Amino acid sequence: MEKLKIKINHEVKELLPETYEILQFSKFSVHPYVYKVVLTGSRGLTGRYREDSDMDISLLVEKSKLLIEEDKEKVLNDILYTTILAWESPVELDTVAIFDINNCSLNCFDSKSFWTKTCDENGIDCLGLYKTQKGFKGYVPKIGIDIQRIYPIITVWEREKRM
Repeated sequence: MEKLKIKINHEVKELLPETYEILQFSKFSVHPYVYKVVLTGSRGLTGRYREDSDMDISLLVEKSKLLIEEDKEKVLNDILYTTILAWESPVELDTVAIFDINNCSLNCFDSKSFWTKTCDENGIDCLGLYKTQKGFKGYVPKIGIDIQRIYPIITVWEREKRM
């Protein structure tokens, strides 16, 4: 499957110049099923990173594309590895594929801070997660993950028009 080289959002350059430089020169790429990339964690808007901090990237996956696939786990794995294998930086990358499970269109990722009215589930286990790093591979189980804890977030890239 082809990969898309992405153009980093200018707001990242303005607010997070060091993070922007890392993203700009890392050969950051995404799978065509990804429609949005958000940055969380210490290299994001919290600004509390250390030299050894990783880059926490969430890849939002187009639900309609996932629905047509027979082997969703293989596709999610491919989505993550499209980004992971292209990554060229001494800064470690920590990625997760996120997909809609509540027909909410993942609207909570449209703003920098969490707003309870955008999430019918109040942000607890309200989305699908798939991860293949840090000693874990597979779907992240519903264990009370609170989406509010990932904020603030910033959009790194977004496809102009969803497929």
